Amino acid sequence: MTKISENYKFYAGFLRFVAAKTDKSDITVNAMMAELNQAADQLENGSRISLLASRAQASSRAFAGVAQFLQHRILPEAQAHGDQMALSQLEWAIAASLQIGRAVILHLDDVEPENISTATIEIKMPPLDRIPGVQSKDDNPTLH
Repeated sequence: MTKISENYKFYAGFLRFVAAKTDKSDITVNAMMAELNQAADQLENGSRISLLASRAQASSRAFAGVAQFLQHRILPEAQAHGDQMALSQLEWAIAASLQIGRAVILHLDDVEPENISTATIEIKMPPLDRIPGVQSKDDNPTLH
C-alpha cells in the first residue's frame, strides 16, 4: 500500500466530521465528541494524541464510534463512487480508530488508580503506509 497521506490532517477532518454530525444532547456523548475534537486539534500538527487518563473511557468509546460511523454511513457511499484514495483513507481511519480505542484502554491499565485524575496517556498514531492491524506481506508473524 502506498502512503495515503503525508500527515494526519485527513484523519483530524474525519474526527471533526463525526463529532459535528453526532447528536450531542446526551452529556456523555457530548463529552466523547469533545475528546474527538481535542484529538483532531492535536493531529493538525502532530502524530500523537495526549489525553487525560480520567477521560480514557470516553475517548475509547468515541474512537470506536468513529469507526462505526465511518463504516456504516460513509464507506458505502465512497465505495459507490469508487475513489481509491478516499477508500484507502476510510479503511485506514476505520482500522486506526479501533486500534486507538483499544490502545487507550490498554494504556489506562498502566496508570495507578491514585494518579488517574492527573496522569496523561500518549497514543502514537499508526503509520500511514498500511492499514493498522493488517500484516503486510513483508512482515514476519509474531505472537504479540
